[in-house]
Amino acid sequence: MSDINERIGDATTVMFGAPSMSGGADATCVDLLTQDDPGAVSVLWVSFTKPAGACLDRWRSVHDTDPADFGVIVVGETVGGGGGNADIDPQAVQTISNASDLTGIGIKVSEFISGRDEQIAVCFDSLTALLQYVDLETAYEFLHALTGQLYSVGATSHFHIDPNAHDQQTIDTLLSLFDAEVRLGEDETASVRTRNLVG
Repeated sequence: MSDINERIGDATTVMFGAPSMSGGADATCVDLLTQDDPGAVSVLWVSFTKPAGACLDRWRSVHDTDPADFGVIVVGETVGGGGGNADIDPQAVQTISNASDLTGIGIKVSEFISGRDEQIAVCFDSLTALLQYVDLETAYEFLHALTGQLYSVGATSHFHIDPNAHDQQTIDTLLSLFDAEVRLGEDETASVRTRNLVG
């Protein structure tokens, strides 16, 4: 288990704050996705910012083995479905062309996580991109339902955000949905805050 996972403890939903040009974000992202055995976890990427192949490339830059299963939901028309890795299984890639179609995103996530016995890890990249298409209230309601759905199946999840792109009130509003915050500083070191949102 990585240092970052030890520091977040039992937290299962994490807001991951990193500036958009941060060099350490990819490695921290993979750490947050990785459980005790990288080859035994099913990984889902919801990507507004990278093509599907680049998501798998990010994983492979750290691990010698692929996840037990993986899927990529590519959101929006700008990033396309391929890119990055040539040998990604096209069956693993779903596309939501309208980035404001939150119902469609939720359905695709539900299809991936339903009925699985193995550990599930989800990367949502990113909240900053999401907020370019929907207002804060709509995003909050969607994320409240989504994090609850992920929690109900025992998944771990992290949601990227660029802290420099939002005011503090927006950050605080969204942070109330998560039980930990991991933030990369300018020097690429990670700070961790955990919170008890239940009881």
